[in-house]
Amino acid sequence: MIIKQVDSKTKDLEVLEQLLQRSDLTQQVRQNIEQKIRLIRAGIKGEAESAYQLQFHFGNHPDWVIIHDLRLQYQSKVAQIDHILINRQLQIFVCESKRIAGGLIVNEQGEFSRMYKGKGQGIPSPLEQNQRHISILNKLLQTNQIQLPSRFGWRLRPSIHSLILVSNEAYIRRPKNFVSGLDRVIKNEQLKTKVHQLSKHLGIFSFIRTVPRASLEKFARQLTQQHRPAQYDWLGYFGLDHLARKIDQPATESQIQTENQSKIDSHYFCISCHKNITASAAYYCWNHKSIFGGKAYCYQCQQKIKQQQQ
Repeated sequence: MIIKQVDSKTKDLEVLEQLLQRSDLTQQVRQNIEQKIRLIRAGIKGEAESAYQLQFHFGNHPDWVIIHDLRLQYQSKVAQIDHILINRQLQIFVCESKRIAGGLIVNEQGEFSRMYKGKGQGIPSPLEQNQRHISILNKLLQTNQIQLPSRFGWRLRPSIHSLILVSNEAYIRRPKNFVSGLDRVIKNEQLKTKVHQLSKHLGIFSFIRTVPRASLEKFARQLTQQHRPAQYDWLGYFGLDHLARKIDQPATESQIQTENQSKIDSHYFCISCHKNITASAAYYCWNHKSIFGGKAYCYQCQQKIKQQQQ
């Protein structure tokens, strides 16, 4: 049973495409917007490929439920989970989709990189990323916001498994030595086999651990109610807050003079790499204290912090 489908990204893509039509963008900002559009579209393709496998094998199965595109918040932390698969034994599979057009490479230290235009490019570990998602999910399950199913008066604790789903056309180069968790990095086509391997029969405990289908659905819907859709301030994201005023109404001569004087008198820099940044970039960070901790960062460092929190 499918409890939640993927949220549409159409509106965000439309806003970004409209931004690209502006003639007053710097070349760097234009390239950043184009890159973000490519990433969103690649993410849509990757999630769609994984969603197809999940729905083909488990979508009509009465003992499984599927949740797509679940964004959870716990205190100041956020988990953007691509897919969740749950069975009646409360075995939860948290799936992270990765659209890799070329190759995914893992070295002996468990560090990840991808082949891009014939060159290796380091990327954040999807295993670590998914573990952060699972950590936030675990903390939410320990609150009273979600009522865990019970059997014979006992609250059942879910068992959670991490899966990294890589596009089928990609190749995965693994190290010769053992790296913990690397067996959870699989291609989409291997999903069914891996899930059945991990969700082994519980033997004599199967009856005790198996919840009614209605309880499974209720649990999944409670989890879906915790979904907090992302609201992107794309102007602020790219340090273009000043365009909002231009769109709403023309600036007066005194406003322009004040703004120009502010640019001369004020100096902003990234707390991480110490590069000079615009006032808009600094204000964007300060207005998103839950992400940046009240510190100002340049665009590149902002992206690194956001990736670490995913």
